[in-house]
Amino acid sequence: MDILIIDDSAFIRAFTRIHLAEAGYVVGEVNPTSLFMVLEAIHTHRPALVITDYEMPFCNGETLVRAIREDPVIRDIPILVLSAHRESDLIERLSHWDLAGYIVKPIKPEDLVATVQRHLPPSNHSVEAWPSPEII
Repeated sequence: MDILIIDDSAFIRAFTRIHLAEAGYVVGEVNPTSLFMVLEAIHTHRPALVITDYEMPFCNGETLVRAIREDPVIRDIPILVLSAHRESDLIERLSHWDLAGYIVKPIKPEDLVATVQRHLPPSNHSVEAWPSPEII
């Protein structure tokens, strides 16, 4: 799997998945219900890139990013945070966790794809090879 999308919004997961799949990425998504479940999905599917929301009911993006970075098995996976938060102090705090990027919502599809392409070339799998988007 190229990209794992972690967001409690079905709309944002679908928007992100559709546009990245059209660009040639194999994309899975998780509707997060617990930090443990998200970390288990990352361990199981070993995505090349994680895109996560910041505001989620089970924890905020900073908690998730910290948990990923402190896990020796998955710490090197690039992470993009997708959020409506624009506060410079939040973005500064998150930058200490070696993010691949911080994307402010709303975002245009072409900007999303361009940001992802800077970190991960498309896999160019055929549509038939794409896994079911809801992996958990």
